[in-house]
Amino acid sequence: MGLILSIFFFTLNDLEDRYIIEFSNIEFYSYALLEDIQAVNTDAVGAIDLNTNEFLIKIPVASFEFPNKLMQKHFNDSYLETDIYPESIFKGKIVEGYANGELTLHGKTNKVNIPIEFNNDGDKIRISTSFNIFLKDYKIKIPKILFKNIAEEIEVTVNSTFKKYEIE
Repeated sequence: MGLILSIFFFTLNDLEDRYIIEFSNIEFYSYALLEDIQAVNTDAVGAIDLNTNEFLIKIPVASFEFPNKLMQKHFNDSYLETDIYPESIFKGKIVEGYANGELTLHGKTNKVNIPIEFNNDGDKIRISTSFNIFLKDYKIKIPKILFKNIAEEIEVTVNSTFKKYEIE
């Protein structure tokens, strides 16, 4: 990840307009007939360049934590195959209240247009959003025996705080 962010940062011009993730909370919910599933990830890294409005966010998928360790194991081994696809990457541009770009998950990349709340107080940027992902769009298969346990559409909620990038 460091290499990707380094390339992102050092190919851009003005350091004053670059921000990196200070804190991020990414949650997903699966509201299914028999059971709801929720997981949280606080290990995302990323950057925003306000000069160009470009952003890059990388999420280590295996870092999602579940209340039930067996669910977590099935998530990593059977559904998201985190040994093969260890990360999800979202990159693009912020334009008029939307994050437009490409989301890569489970080895599949799709164009997305996600509404965001964007607050910039000069020192920090806060971004929040909620959107849905369809598992079939990312080739994530649900065994027929579990179709009542796992929803085909997953709700994702993101709250992130970015701080100014400083060269150390």
